Amino acid sequence: MDKIKVNQIIVVEGKYDAIKLDSFVDGLIIPVNGFSIFKDDEKKLLLKQLGEKNGIILLTDSDTAGFKIRNYIQNICRKAKITNVYIPQIEGKESRKSEPSKEGTLGVEGINKEILLGCFANAGITAEGITDVHKSDMTYMDLYGLGLSGTENAMANREKVCKTLNIPTKLSKKSFLEVLNRMTDKKQLEQIVNEKPVLFWDFHGTLTLHLHQWTDYAYELVNTYYPQYGITMEKVCEELDGQCLPWYTYKDRDSRELLAIEDGWWKSCNAELVKMFVRCGLTQEEAETVCPKVRPYLIAPENNPLYDDTKMVLETLSKRGYRHYLISNNYPELDVLMDQLGLSEYFEAQVISGKIGFDKPRKEIFEYALELAGNPAERYMIGDNLKDDVHGSKACGFKTIFLDLRGNRADDKCDHAIYEIKEILDILK
Repeated sequence: MDKIKVNQIIVVEGKYDAIKLDSFVDGLIIPVNGFSIFKDDEKKLLLKQLGEKNGIILLTDSDTAGFKIRNYIQNICRKAKITNVYIPQIEGKESRKSEPSKEGTLGVEGINKEILLGCFANAGITAEGITDVHKSDMTYMDLYGLGLSGTENAMANREKVCKTLNIPTKLSKKSFLEVLNRMTDKKQLEQIVNEKPVLFWDFHGTLTLHLHQWTDYAYELVNTYYPQYGITMEKVCEELDGQCLPWYTYKDRDSRELLAIEDGWWKSCNAELVKMFVRCGLTQEEAETVCPKVRPYLIAPENNPLYDDTKMVLETLSKRGYRHYLISNNYPELDVLMDQLGLSEYFEAQVISGKIGFDKPRKEIFEYALELAGNPAERYMIGDNLKDDVHGSKACGFKTIFLDLRGNRADDKCDHAIYEIKEILDILK
């Protein structure tokens, strides 16, 4: 791709920002070295002179410090024509840094090149130079009417719009209106503000009863076929809980290698289950005899009972305008089971770890689901596992609803805690 050629000077915070832009921008890039610009009289004079002559393209980080620097430069270069370029607030840290920034968001140097190109395009800066962007004519009164200024829910609505349009939330009211007029119109804003959050659901223990299927059935098998060993439930739990299943046995919950093997998920699982039965006291031959009975039991719909309210809750929320997606650590046949249970009709897509090779709480499984859903600005993860469902999704920008089956287990990462699935209807109106 040809570089974007600009005659204006491009002002950024630091040298690493300049290095990033230099890969796709042909022009004079001046780093101000952060807050050093406040005391650097020579550089301030340079910016004023070049700005008045050539104009300025101003690009800073979208954190508090970045906006302070942006506002300062705008004030000292009042006679220059300034084109503001804004980057979205994306959680993460730059690879060269040992820790994320104070606000936990990426700076210019850490933003993907394609995203930066989009930010330039939103400001009317393309390979053909600066163009006149089609502008809407919304006013401050329109912001009020849309619930984006001066209303009780303005802050939440504004955050939702900023996430959807990939613009920072710290814009002044004037800048916010200017950016909106460049990027969108009143009709689209109404759709964004009124759109319901997208709901992402866990399966076992959230849509179905929380049964200990693996341990219960393993115990039933050994005592049905080999009662002479007197194997206790405690022994089965000791050898199976937190073991045997791919999300426990594969490092960092990454089991993508199984996708290349025919029936790889179950082959791996069965191999571990045989070892488990042997540790419980069965011979290798006996373990290999009972192990194949586990799979048909687990995937049978009659062994995965729903809560009495599951379908009613899904149907009610659908009628209220919510969209549903599934994110589950589970075997590859879960989509078939969802059909058999009559749940698939409520879900737009199902993300199953046994099919993509990543298990919760890995960020990749949440990112995969978000992409399927169109990267909604507002989303909820609903589940019964603190680590996998709540903590994992929270790190990816989800709000969370924790189904606290045992009570008093919710923590500060739970936006809401419920004790029965039907209670969600009081939260999501």
